Amino acid sequence: MKNMFRYMSLFFSMLFILSIASVSMATEPVKIAGSGGMITLVTELAEAYMKKHPDVVIQVKQKSIEAKGGIMGTYKGILDIGMAARNLKDSEKKFGLKVIEIARVATVVGVNAESVPIDGITSQQLCDIYRGKITNWSELGGPDAPIKVFTRPDPDSTKVSVRKGIPCFKNLKEADGVVVMPKSKDMFIALMKNSYSIGFTDSVAVLKSKGKIKALKLDGITPGPESVASGKWPIVKHFNLLLGKKRNKTIDDFIRFIKSPEGSKIIRKNNAVPVK
Repeated sequence: MKNMFRYMSLFFSMLFILSIASVSMATEPVKIAGSGGMITLVTELAEAYMKKHPDVVIQVKQKSIEAKGGIMGTYKGILDIGMAARNLKDSEKKFGLKVIEIARVATVVGVNAESVPIDGITSQQLCDIYRGKITNWSELGGPDAPIKVFTRPDPDSTKVSVRKGIPCFKNLKEADGVVVMPKSKDMFIALMKNSYSIGFTDSVAVLKSKGKIKALKLDGITPGPESVASGKWPIVKHFNLLLGKKRNKTIDDFIRFIKSPEGSKIIRKNNAVPVK
């Protein structure tokens, strides 16, 4: 009898330990980080998924660690899902990550909406602004005010899309007065707060600005989901999620949700084009 109680005690102790382990595994957060330009969209997708699955925690880091950080963090197992707003370079493909493109987004020429009345420019005018040949808005039919020019670092996905999509920008050397904004959030704030400013951002950020940032037409083409989907808009960012060896059912279910009609609806609402 004593032995039977001992075995029963051991049995229930094991059940308790397995129960605790099961709860721990169920509540283990899914960690996501990477390109700053993807944070707003992926956060909204994560919040919608968690609303449907209250037992799941998805943590989207609200500070950019850039595409490279998302790639390396996923490869090293620090992240469950990485974010890269560009395609992987040949040197990064060796890490064996699974790349899932969830959306395509227009990289846009953004201006401070309150102070810049013009609606569009040509590619050549844009290049002349950044090389320092055009320095005043009056040269473009705007007010007599100096142009405050902001840019992104060259390795950044936004800048990569600009150099790839605009022929005269491919090898352009930017003027000394052009100010580099290290992160997408920095550019977002700079364009909203600085009168007569211009810089590279994307259609998701323009929507988020609630009218404070205006996206200019480029060569007569209006940026947005329609021109991206049709292939007419030349500057496009690819929003990719990266999966490494840290795979589980929750991660797979979240990806399926993003690709579902409900996920696609959220992507469209954010001025982006869902990729199936």
